[in-house]
Amino acid sequence: MRFKRPHFGRRLLGYLGLTLVLPWVLWFIAGLLGWEPSLITTFGVPGLRIPASFAIGGLLIAAIGFWQD
Repeated sequence: MRFKRPHFGRRLLGYLGLTLVLPWVLWFIAGLLGWEPSLITTFGVPGLRIPASFAIGGLLIAAIGFWQD
């Protein structure tokens, strides 16, 4: 007997992961272009662990959400 995969819940989880990553990516690009202060000037080199952990966590959640989709 085959069960249907829960597409909606996992896809929602994938989009949640991407929404965690999106602000950090936009801030990174805006900092490279000089429109905003960069992540390094805001957090410092040791403080980059904070946005990096959000980005990596969001990408991992998105990978789980979009797995076999």
